[in-house]
Amino acid sequence: MAILFRILLWLAWLSAVGWFWHAGKFGTATALALAALSLVVFAWPVSIARRRHGELRYVDMGKEPTGYH
Repeated sequence: MAILFRILLWLAWLSAVGWFWHAGKFGTATALALAALSLVVFAWPVSIARRRHGELRYVDMGKEPTGYH
């Protein structure tokens, strides 16, 4: 559910930026910068959190899994 909400919020962001660009409120560089910023805000943090929590962590001596965090 959270992923669907983030996708819908991202599409709303892009639609708003596109509308403001089409209406002449934003220049091309501003619209492209805001589109790139949307990737950082909506896409990048999730992939980092998923990678960090999706791996097993091992104890140095026994190499036994400590579980998911």
